[in-house]
Amino acid sequence: MQSGTPVEIADRNSRVRAILIAFGTIVFVIGQLMARTEFRNQTDTANYLSRSTMWTVNVILLLAFLVTGGGLFTNREIRALVNDEVSRMNYKTSVFAGFWVAMTTALAIYLIPPLEHFTGRQAVYVVVTSSVAVASIVFSYLELRAHRDA
Repeated sequence: MQSGTPVEIADRNSRVRAILIAFGTIVFVIGQLMARTEFRNQTDTANYLSRSTMWTVNVILLLAFLVTGGGLFTNREIRALVNDEVSRMNYKTSVFAGFWVAMTTALAIYLIPPLEHFTGRQAVYVVVTSSVAVASIVFSYLELRAHRDA
């Protein structure tokens, strides 16, 4: 059981959320840079399916953290305090950044001749990976900056 007032608990949860999202995103990006699932030889189907599944799970978890604020198992009062006006604005800004990264990346893949050989899966992989990573990092940065400035 967490001790303290609901405001103290919400503040602590909000900081932890920002740190966990940042850490999770960094691990996700490093894993993608090392594994590059969609750009490897896919002769080993079992290994490929395992890597693709892990990529999908990681993306879904990062998106779920962004959408829900990561507080599904806390009571309603604390969840409302954690997802205050500043947090909602940070969420909107991060989604905006992720959207523009997705659009820019998709256009780059379409317009840059050396990238025209990408398969549909490879293009989706690059667009989703980059946009989810940017949205998550922007959210974490804005949340941590809000805590620092408070």
